[in-house]
Amino acid sequence: MNKIISVIKPVKVILILALAIVALANCTERWEEMNTDPNRLTGLPDEYLFTSAVRGAFNDAQGSIQVDFGGQYAHVYISNNWVREIDKYNGFGTQDYPEGVFSGVYNSSIRNAIEVLKLTSEGAEYENRWHHAQAQIIAIISFSRLTDMFGDIPYSEGGMAKYGIEEPEYDKQEDIYADMVDRLRNCMITLKESGAAGQIYASNIDPIFKADIDKWLRFANSFRLHLAMRARFADPGKYEPIIAESLSLPLIESNDQNPTLETSDGKSDLYNPWYWTWKSSQEGIYNLVWTEKFINNLKDTGDPRLSFFATKNRDGEYQGMPNGLTDEAFSSFNKKNASIPTGVFFAKDQPIYLITAAQIWLLRAETALFSLNGAGGDANEMYQTAIELAMEQWNIDADSIDTYLTEKEEATLYGDQENMFRQISTQMWIASLPNAFESWCTIRRTGYPVIPQRTNPEFSQGITNGYMPSRVSYPVTKERSINGDHLDEAISRLQGGEDRIDTKVWWDTRDIQ
Repeated sequence: MNKIISVIKPVKVILILALAIVALANCTERWEEMNTDPNRLTGLPDEYLFTSAVRGAFNDAQGSIQVDFGGQYAHVYISNNWVREIDKYNGFGTQDYPEGVFSGVYNSSIRNAIEVLKLTSEGAEYENRWHHAQAQIIAIISFSRLTDMFGDIPYSEGGMAKYGIEEPEYDKQEDIYADMVDRLRNCMITLKESGAAGQIYASNIDPIFKADIDKWLRFANSFRLHLAMRARFADPGKYEPIIAESLSLPLIESNDQNPTLETSDGKSDLYNPWYWTWKSSQEGIYNLVWTEKFINNLKDTGDPRLSFFATKNRDGEYQGMPNGLTDEAFSSFNKKNASIPTGVFFAKDQPIYLITAAQIWLLRAETALFSLNGAGGDANEMYQTAIELAMEQWNIDADSIDTYLTEKEEATLYGDQENMFRQISTQMWIASLPNAFESWCTIRRTGYPVIPQRTNPEFSQGITNGYMPSRVSYPVTKERSINGDHLDEAISRLQGGEDRIDTKVWWDTRDIQ
């Protein structure tokens, strides 16, 4: 009997423990059930991600893209002391600034846009081909910015880490451009379908066009024209017919059709991001100033935008700072003598833009000037329309605009074709602001305004022998450690097989110097 009892006791203990474990598991499941909000999202719907992707397309890595690299290479802005190596043509010095651009864009706007594409694709949870088309357009905006900065980039596999592609291949820029213009055409076909106007993202989800499908179509077509014009010197046989096709369809023609992100002076998370740059300048931290080339251009041509863009210095003068000063020359130049952006230009509630009617009219003026694929129209009329819209965009008073258009030499195309092209390109350089990265792209594509080789001993020649850089070198930290093999493959395709900032990207083929 004692033996039986001694056997039963361990069995009872085991049974009791087993029952306790089951009860505890049930309690845990019940606790999770009772403490789980039935209305809580287990995954983000595509609407939230789309809005984030759109905002990212306007804001991602803005300081590095538009100021540090684009602004300084375009000779529009001069940034703070610790990124002067960029202005001195030394690349990025000891800091991996390209990594901030690379990660900033891929991990924000592109990642969100790719996720929307996955969620809205055929058979997916939120299948919607019209939403899919809108997300494609936003993804193209961000991809185009990266490829214009670096050249070959991860594109067909870019932004796909969530789906197991952590070492994406680098696509050739030529192939990326071909795909982007094709995708935009297909997006336009989708958005033209009967009933599409009622199927696109609602006005509270769409922060730029508030569900206006006509504006989405004009935007897609205008950006397609923008891409085709950028590539036209590299492959006229392919891109001039695309230019002609774009010109035959509705384009952005007025400022109310601009892809615009409204900002707020009441909520700090909705401030114009440029406001923080201006605020820091007021506190002496960031010290963003206008360049000598930019200020002198506006002064010499009597451009009424000067007082809107720039403040006067302490001597009551508009003065810019020379680009590329050596350390010795820089130390003797007092930044307080240079004009900075005005508080109105960088106001909290100043809208920000991706592309504008003025830029599109300037591209149209170029097509008319060169009669691209039979393009017609009066180039000078288009040119002046662009200038007027560019000034109205910033609320320059009507009398000042009229005086400029009727009295100033640069307001009318003159001279031979090359000089007129210089005028159009220079106006694009100005009209692209505050997005100075586009100003730099304009110089690379057209050669205007001319940025001469630095030969004066007061200026740094950097690693380019004094010539304006043609691209940004690839990141050297995170991207190399994660995706080094594919990065090396992309570098091997560059001229000379070296990751240099004076190696031209695919579409940069026009050399006037």
